[in-house]
Amino acid sequence: MNPVVVSRYLLIASAVLTVVVYLLYPALQWSLKLEASACLVSLIILIVLIFLIGKVKNNLSNKSKQNIKAGLYFGLLWTIEISMNNVIQPTLPLRDYLDNIFWGVIAVLILYVSFKDAFNTKRIVAGIKAGFFSGFASGIVACLTALILICFGMKLLLKDSVNIDEWAGMKGKTKYPDMASYFAYQTFAGAIMHLIILGIIMGLLLGMIGGLTGKLFSLKLRINSAT
Repeated sequence: MNPVVVSRYLLIASAVLTVVVYLLYPALQWSLKLEASACLVSLIILIVLIFLIGKVKNNLSNKSKQNIKAGLYFGLLWTIEISMNNVIQPTLPLRDYLDNIFWGVIAVLILYVSFKDAFNTKRIVAGIKAGFFSGFASGIVACLTALILICFGMKLLLKDSVNIDEWAGMKGKTKYPDMASYFAYQTFAGAIMHLIILGIIMGLLLGMIGGLTGKLFSLKLRINSAT
């Protein structure tokens, strides 16, 4: 199947689950308007992205589609990381070390495709596009994974010893009515962060780095071969 179409379906699923999160944990009922606003803003962002992908899906180059496909596979590493944290539930600080390893591997993979495209085409913009599309697609998968966890895996979140200790320290310091609501919106924030910050923004930054270094290495190779 076309990876662009797959990405659009995943965003649609994320939008639906964003509504489900709010229906399961309606923030306005316990006077946390920030969380309700976050759900609304996130839903709008997802709808905009769904619309934009629908508009450009037939105009993207084969290379961009390949980068989106690669990003979807990179996103599966985020799925493994999120699942590991909430199923195996490693203790701290091991969990933090493992999280950093997964983040590092995904970042290197995005940087690699950006460098490769810029090197092969001798164009910085090719690297930027590769970073953006692969990072964006990886963020989509991570976002959906986290939303699925909130909607269908809350029992895992509630029995996690790290979460239990965190909630114990929050008692009397938070307006959240219960542990489930607290971690629903904490995880929701993580889902959107993976899409926007670790997906789109990180992809763009790594694309710029990979694009620049790929172009420089291609020029250096050309100069060396000429001499």
